[in-house]
Amino acid sequence: MQQRMATANNIRQRLQATTNTVVSGQTIRNRLHNFGLRARHPVRGTTLTANHRAARRAWCTQHVRWQRQQWAQVLFTDESRFCLEPADGRIRVWRRRGERFAEGAVLE
Repeated sequence: MQQRMATANNIRQRLQATTNTVVSGQTIRNRLHNFGLRARHPVRGTTLTANHRAARRAWCTQHVRWQRQQWAQVLFTDESRFCLEPADGRIRVWRRRGERFAEGAVLE
């Protein structure tokens, strides 16, 4: 399991197994919060490689001077996920402010 996706209870169990130290899951959460880490939903998407980033930059450079009528011919679509059940799997990642797209915080 990736470290960022470990639950407080997973961390508590590993700590107890390796150091024989007994703490509560809430204590783990408190310590993570002290270090600026919060449990957040991960960003869903593919991790961009250097080639992906270069291709996106090139595309933007080619289209930076397009006029409004040229953009009117383009259709952008977006896919949304709707959950009909109350449980969504509750996948969370531990991250600090500004780490939304950090490696390990993006769920592929």
